[in-house]
Amino acid sequence: MKLPSFLGKYRLLRKLGQGATSEVYLGHDPFEDREVAIKLIKPEFLDDPRNGRQNRKQLQNEAALAGKLRHPHIVQTLDAVIGEEISYIVMEYVAGTTLEKHVHADNLLPLDRVVEHMFKCCRALNYAQYSGIIHRDIKPANLLLADTGDIKISDLGAAVRLDIEQTQSNVGSPNYMSPEQVRGESVSHLTDIYSLGVVMYRLLTGHSPYSPKNLAHLYQQIMLEAPVMPTRLRKDLPQPLERIVLRAMQKDVTDRFPSWRDFGNELAALGHFEKSDLEVNETEKFTALRKLNLFQDFSDIELWEILRIGEWHKQPERTVMMREDELGEEFYVLIDGSVSVTRGGRLLNVLGSGDCFGEMAYINGRQMPRSATVSANTAITVMKILPSQLAQLSSNCQLHFNQAFLHVLAERLRLADDRFSKLIS
Repeated sequence: MKLPSFLGKYRLLRKLGQGATSEVYLGHDPFEDREVAIKLIKPEFLDDPRNGRQNRKQLQNEAALAGKLRHPHIVQTLDAVIGEEISYIVMEYVAGTTLEKHVHADNLLPLDRVVEHMFKCCRALNYAQYSGIIHRDIKPANLLLADTGDIKISDLGAAVRLDIEQTQSNVGSPNYMSPEQVRGESVSHLTDIYSLGVVMYRLLTGHSPYSPKNLAHLYQQIMLEAPVMPTRLRKDLPQPLERIVLRAMQKDVTDRFPSWRDFGNELAALGHFEKSDLEVNETEKFTALRKLNLFQDFSDIELWEILRIGEWHKQPERTVMMREDELGEEFYVLIDGSVSVTRGGRLLNVLGSGDCFGEMAYINGRQMPRSATVSANTAITVMKILPSQLAQLSSNCQLHFNQAFLHVLAERLRLADDRFSKLIS
């Protein structure tokens, strides 16, 4: 297949890699002025006499995700074209590598990094399940480790839409397949929990949980045999980590963590991570946003958009959220609690539920020094948003954000004028 200079509006820059079903290229999106990853599907994958129909349906599943899943730890599907002559999927480009290089005993990650990455995967897969998606092919090669050190889940081509495709069961990579997948049974989020447990096992020990003679023997071991205890392969492995891994890998689905929330909370307790993304369900978050004056003009659909990009955090009293003169670009919406805004030790303002802070970097369109220090007066709940994430929202949602920020600025100017008037009177 001769490589064209363009695929639709995307200019192809160079080849990134290839697999059995596709070739992946680095491309440029001229409209958004950004680099993208383009998965060009091989024609023989879709024209295969035996499996072509199923393969095309799988590709349509992936295409249907375009614009739907927006999460900091999921590679976003941006665009898709499925045609008779050419088919491709356009995705967010993540510069870096995968976790595959860290499943070997001579190249293991530090334990705290493994716990952090697995916790973030739990958050992302919890979000995907809420959006009606089961991945079905969780493995190290599909967990991207960005140059920034963050983790992103990729390759949702095997994903099941819970509302329309509950019967698909046998997609997956053999080493990471659950017993129910091997048996050809229906899958659920518990299947992904098992697979992530195997990934974690390998990241912690550098070994596979089984030592099969062939594929049939591997399937037998997955269904019937207990994995080697992780602490036999790595003596310094803390027992709480071993317990978490083995529970995720239980053969009976009822013995695994019942939810991503439970799995993630166990990891959070070990890593001292903020658990709120897993403790607060989406309906509660939506209800909390709807009560805030900042979002009174937003439609329900727009609020759901915001929920899918915002990161929720709970912080204790006296936490410094930002310091004056430090560079930063993220902004926060204060969901609950109170913060003080100071400059040079002098109190400028006290903000409460529904207020925002740090928005000047977004308004100016660039990272900039903070003009003040913001500290928690009480325990607080905040939603953090990056400008790059805000740019992913629909035009109407962005417009409402801009209008809300203008209202905030106008109100702060009015308060400043009132204070100045009192000082000179």
